[in-house]
Amino acid sequence: MIYNYDDNLRYHDDVKNKFGFANINAFPKNFDIKDINENLNVCDCCGDICNWHDEMFWQGEECSRTNVILGDYVAVCDICFDSLRSKKL
Repeated sequence: MIYNYDDNLRYHDDVKNKFGFANINAFPKNFDIKDINENLNVCDCCGDICNWHDEMFWQGEECSRTNVILGDYVAVCDICFDSLRSKKL
């Protein structure tokens, strides 16, 4: 399959609807998510592809409590963040 840049692939659901999956592990080994849209990034915890701004939490970009919750992760999706937060409470 050829992966071309697509302005419409901005969110997790967009990727899932187009390809049938939205996890980096389902793509070829050397696949770079930025090749299909610069608004996407990969969750360090689960590997899901998400919008870097609206669907992810980033180390150093949020409050200090968020940084504690993230632990060793640089960026995680909303779902993984909720899971990590519930483990820290």
